[in-house]
Amino acid sequence: MLLLVANSKGGVGKTSLATTILGELAKTQAVIGVDLDSANKTASGFWSENRTEEQGKFYYLSGDITQDLKEAARDYDQVIVDCGGFDNEEFRQAIAVADRILIPLLVGSSANILGMRKVATIIEEIRKDQPPKVYGVAVRAPNLGKSAELNRVIDEIIEDPLVQPCSTTIGDRVWYGRAQDESKGLTELKGLNHREQRLTDVATNEFMLLFNDIYGDEK
Repeated sequence: MLLLVANSKGGVGKTSLATTILGELAKTQAVIGVDLDSANKTASGFWSENRTEEQGKFYYLSGDITQDLKEAARDYDQVIVDCGGFDNEEFRQAIAVADRILIPLLVGSSANILGMRKVATIIEEIRKDQPPKVYGVAVRAPNLGKSAELNRVIDEIIEDPLVQPCSTTIGDRVWYGRAQDESKGLTELKGLNHREQRLTDVATNEFMLLFNDIYGDEK
């Protein structure tokens, strides 16, 4: 299965989610990551430097990538594609072959809501006759309670007929950044002490709800 993590707006947490999804899948399946972000490929490249193929890592692709993506989907159990924050030919080719698409929406940013709408429009244009499953998730949500900005993002996801709301939100937590710095997915990260482990566990539980929304029907 090929999952595309997409938003036509950059800086919304696509790479943090893509690396964590890849790390979790690699525990039990043969996986590969594809980075389409020509402007910021150092993020996934740095993360992949200290990982083996068995652990899952990202490779950069550009140009005519359709056949490469199809071959990856044939050769691996799972493919995770991390797109750039812009609309280009590679982005559209990935949409054309994706089985599922995850759109992160950053709480507090109107631009990334417009990015979700743009992605949904492009999906409808390219995949009108055979749309993929599309999921939307709010990221950088308040760690406790809700806010007007969070409610606005959730409402945008619910109101879009193409996008399925995820059963969780992803909190504004430092652990994704720490995991990325250590070339790990969040679920591979271990706290340095009991307090850190408790906080890491909260973030991991949030993530696993998202993961099960996307992959639960494959179990």
